[in-house]
Amino acid sequence: MRAVIRLFILLMLLPLPAFASGIQDVQVERLAHVDAARRQARFNLVTRELAVAITSTPSHAVRALGLYEWEIATEHRLVFLNVAPQVGEDSSAWADLVESGDPNPVAYSPGVSIRKGLPWGFEVGARTHWLGISRQMIVGGYGRVVPFGGWTKVPDISIQAGYTGLVGNDQLKLGVFDLHLSIGYTFTAPPAGDKTATVFSPYGGYGLLVMDARPGAVDVDRVAPVTGFTDRAGPGVDPRDYQLHRIFGGMDVGSARARFRFSGEAVFPRGGSVVAGLTMGVAAQF
Repeated sequence: MRAVIRLFILLMLLPLPAFASGIQDVQVERLAHVDAARRQARFNLVTRELAVAITSTPSHAVRALGLYEWEIATEHRLVFLNVAPQVGEDSSAWADLVESGDPNPVAYSPGVSIRKGLPWGFEVGARTHWLGISRQMIVGGYGRVVPFGGWTKVPDISIQAGYTGLVGNDQLKLGVFDLHLSIGYTFTAPPAGDKTATVFSPYGGYGLLVMDARPGAVDVDRVAPVTGFTDRAGPGVDPRDYQLHRIFGGMDVGSARARFRFSGEAVFPRGGSVVAGLTMGVAAQF
């Protein structure tokens, strides 16, 4: 346990990426200086990729915690953004929207999460992260169920639903509903049942992100709200453009009480470039 605590502290103190390049807050008012015909497309691209950056993938073993178990973890998440200008353009959407005008190619968000087991394979969790080099925070929560937990002859399967919001930015209101289906299995090295035994839990799955983004306390002509919810979509908004499909996989390894996690993902926006991400973390279970 002491080793886990040291690793927990070390990960929380990791320095920010060396390529950090100024305040990365999204400022919608900057679009007022962009050609009016391009403003909406700029807003759409940035909010889609930011939705991916703030919404984490399931990054732990599929097996649910028991009724009397709970977990605290630290997480470090990297999402690789498409910040380069498109062919024939002088600037990119990210350059036009971030406060510094010099976008970071990687969105880095360190944070903590906590989850608690409930009866019948149910579980709830919450997380809070800082969106690096900005004044913005990420807050989210979820519930999930593992219907066949404890059946050693078959893989574990979970269904998870959650919501994540971006807070601390008066100019952008962004929220993401997520639905994830995960499948995995836990292998235990002998002696099985011993709390010091090593466990390996590979997992993978599919996720659907449904986002909703709108300008906040700012009014820029020809920049309208966008949403992946059909009943909220305004004229000219195709909800399918804001329903993002994700595939992910990873490994959870450690003992019955201390775990190290690593996962990767790829998100495929409709008509946009793929967005990739990595998450690393360490957790203690009680």
